Amino acid sequence: MNDKNDRKKRSRNRSLAGSILYILVITCLVWWFLVSYFQERFIFPRFLVNANVPATAPVDVDVLIVGGDAKVEAFLLPGAGSSSSNPAPMIVILHGNAELIDDRLDMARRFASLGYAVLLPEYRGYGRSGGSPGQEVIREDVLEAIERATARADVDGDRVGYYGVSIGTAVAADVALRRSPACMVFIVPPASISGFAWSFGAPPFLIRHPFRTDLALAELSMPILICSNAQDEVVPAEQARSLHEIADNSTLLEFEGRHNFLFDESEEDRRRTSIEEFCSKHLLPP
Repeated sequence: MNDKNDRKKRSRNRSLAGSILYILVITCLVWWFLVSYFQERFIFPRFLVNANVPATAPVDVDVLIVGGDAKVEAFLLPGAGSSSSNPAPMIVILHGNAELIDDRLDMARRFASLGYAVLLPEYRGYGRSGGSPGQEVIREDVLEAIERATARADVDGDRVGYYGVSIGTAVAADVALRRSPACMVFIVPPASISGFAWSFGAPPFLIRHPFRTDLALAELSMPILICSNAQDEVVPAEQARSLHEIADNSTLLEFEGRHNFLFDESEEDRRRTSIEEFCSKHLLPP
């Protein structure tokens, strides 16, 4: 009698364990589906910035339209003192995923005043640009914008640098595999976007826009200035350190601050000076 009861108990336990496992598997699959379905809202949260888009571009920029029917904007600011007989080096500024090219205009104007032409490519679906963002289409749009800008007589296509912020560093690295720049500046760079998947309880293979900067840097040899923020709550400083270890020709600087800001003006000045000296060394004539 006891053996019979024990068998029934073991059978109930097995049935309960099977039911729990089944529920866990179904829950996991549903969660993975949701992460996969909604991942673009996390990777490209353009809904955060598209509510207050200026109706028109500023009057002091040239507007390039790339991307075919998507009609993707790019701003081009000529370098101070540049001409067809004195073409300017160009800096390509690639913004973060919760920004617009309009948000980087003050920086662009400063670089332009220092003698650089500045290109600000927008991402599809952001601001006044049509289409939907994605790793491949952003890369191709940026490459097209660079080709259009460097075709101008007042831009020196042999002296082009990329300046990326957050996910913009991943775009810069991806573009650099197709069109190698003279140098790159990375601000708070993630080592890969797919690497964030586990923090959402999902495997990296589900990510359609992995942006593997770590793999890209293993193939690139141009000078890279990597700037990280010690208290970054979005992209931990360890990721910048890992990219520095991978890159053949990089300089790593760490600043006191969080992801979107530094703690005081002295740190802002130190970072700005470091970036301008780096760009001058690698882009401006001696």
